[in-house]
Amino acid sequence: MSTLPRARTANRRVTETRDDMAQGIRSMLASPLLTRDADEEAFTLVRRKRTELTRWFDFFCGWTLTVEPRHGYARLAKVRAGGSYLASPRPALRVRGTRSAFDRRRYTLFCLAAAELTVLNRTTVGLLAQRVAHTCAAEEGIADFDSSSRAERSALVDALLLLESYGAITAVDGATESYLAGADALVLYRSDSARLARLLSAPVPPSRLGGAHADLAALLVEERYGVTAESGIPGETDTSGEAGASGEEGAPEHAGPTRNQRTLWARHSLMRRLLDDPVVYTADLSTAEAEYASSLTGRKMIRRAAEEAGFRLEERAEGYLLVDADGRATDDRFPGEGHVKQTSLLLLDVLLAAPGSVSLAALSDEVEGLLERRPSWAKSFRGEGGAARLARGALEVLVGHGLVRADPGGPAGSCGPPGTVGYRALPAAHRYAVDRSDFGEEA
Repeated sequence: MSTLPRARTANRRVTETRDDMAQGIRSMLASPLLTRDADEEAFTLVRRKRTELTRWFDFFCGWTLTVEPRHGYARLAKVRAGGSYLASPRPALRVRGTRSAFDRRRYTLFCLAAAELTVLNRTTVGLLAQRVAHTCAAEEGIADFDSSSRAERSALVDALLLLESYGAITAVDGATESYLAGADALVLYRSDSARLARLLSAPVPPSRLGGAHADLAALLVEERYGVTAESGIPGETDTSGEAGASGEEGAPEHAGPTRNQRTLWARHSLMRRLLDDPVVYTADLSTAEAEYASSLTGRKMIRRAAEEAGFRLEERAEGYLLVDADGRATDDRFPGEGHVKQTSLLLLDVLLAAPGSVSLAALSDEVEGLLERRPSWAKSFRGEGGAARLARGALEVLVGHGLVRADPGGPAGSCGPPGTVGYRALPAAHRYAVDRSDFGEEA
């Protein structure tokens, strides 16, 4: 019997295994709390490859993946790289309506409701609102919750709907939105205390923080890298021969991270940047990250991680970029549809042509001219202040994608008055240079 069919079968299995790993990695990056109800196909794949995926995220990123097949969810506990200049906000979005971002009040009610639900297996919206109101009244610095106010009920509804979307609570009788009509609405909930506990992604559990006014920054201390709440970044520790800096055995614990710990931190921090940020610029890396990225081992690890996750790695002198061809792992595409992203492309063209930074006022004038020349376009931004609002929205998109950076304006090389905030294009912006004539604009 020929061995050729067997070889083909083996090769096909290897390819399928590799593709499954890549899809599993990108599915978890796209949805760090992945539920069976939201995406059964992706959850089934992650459940099947959970051992390999758990090892992958721990090795490359230092992130913990927990898969609960019986409860129907997988949770990737991500920690951002601390030095990321982007760290662009990824706010919680309201489930209903225009999916606008959560405000401070909604975040507060979300946390309070989640805390109450951890000890309530079943409850009603009215009883939950009462407990939230009691906590608001008892806690210093939190405004009272008034269930007679529609605005307050609306904020609580948004918090509860988000918890529902995570599968942390289930409305077994009634609909959460009915609470908008009045505080006497009847909605019965069943909570999942285990899933509620998984919502917080922090290396240090809150129970380890003592005192009523604990330093919340201590939640993010990762002791595996040899750091404490008082110490600095392990990769920036002085290595000039001090005790403990050489990584020798027997060094006192307080001496700082060992060489192995610093290397581990550099790998994890760099990979977190690559997976979380749209683009990573060499100039923004710490000394330890830059040294690791330029080392033979570092380059090998970056390429291996990109390949196993199904990304295409682009390496330039200015930095690194992971390209997700099918967009599975991203939460925001660029370029994209809509007036704001179309305006982003046009402003990017202006910024690329400028010799220095360009002020917000100048960019708003560009948008104003665009609105005048195209009267049937972007009607929602017509009227007083519309051009400035559209320009700000476009700039938020560009900054969030690592294409533009805000700079303090100055007399030298700036296109705005001294002291004003200006914006300048970054190297990755050249990928998206456009011909303005494609938009009916003059070059």
